[in-house]
Amino acid sequence: MVKFLRDPAYTGGVSDPEATDIDRRAQDVVKFGRVKKVDYKRSPPAYRIEFGDENDEDNYILTDWLPATGGRAKGDRETHYLEEGEKVAVLAEGGELSTAYVMPAGQYTEQEDEKETTDKAGVWKKVFKDDKGSISYDREKGEWVIEGIEDKGSITIKGSGCSIVMKDGTIKLKAKNVVVEAEEKFESTTKQSLHTASAFKTIGKTYLGLEDKNDMPQDKVVTEAGPAKQAFAKIG
Repeated sequence: MVKFLRDPAYTGGVSDPEATDIDRRAQDVVKFGRVKKVDYKRSPPAYRIEFGDENDEDNYILTDWLPATGGRAKGDRETHYLEEGEKVAVLAEGGELSTAYVMPAGQYTEQEDEKETTDKAGVWKKVFKDDKGSISYDREKGEWVIEGIEDKGSITIKGSGCSIVMKDGTIKLKAKNVVVEAEEKFESTTKQSLHTASAFKTIGKTYLGLEDKNDMPQDKVVTEAGPAKQAFAKIG
């Protein structure tokens, strides 16, 4: 077997191309960069990732389109796309960037849109860009909080043929039946209460025209059929 040695003077300074390729691949197995371009309309959606300073041609790399990934993508699925400028980690099997796997690699900084969302362990909080809503859970308190944009947008919960919509200062509840069970007391305060129904039934005593919630007048409401059995009114 005859082996021809490569002279660096005639090969651009590369005396062993195989070693150089192996070194390059080893360096490309894991790389950190930023999302340069996004295309959510591709199938599947994809990103182009940049490494280095684009003004430094010798050390700048811009990948081809790499498919977007999700935490779950089979059966149960979730989607939250990366956006331009976000930090990512790129995992390339065998150092092959053309088939690399893109993962978010957020690192907290002092910049307003890169700060941590909580300073407490046991609290999960997700804040959307430009403070356009958040969702959080405090494990110690067992407390869920969903916040929308004040005076804008809506929050909707749907399931089992029912829906709750919070929008423009109004809560709209829609269901075939609504059952409220209060073990001790049900209390509401409002300027005006309107009820429309083909029938309105109350079980138990009903007091009308009270000036104080503790009033319990003894005067029965009188109807055409006679005094009501369990309806009482304060005489004016």
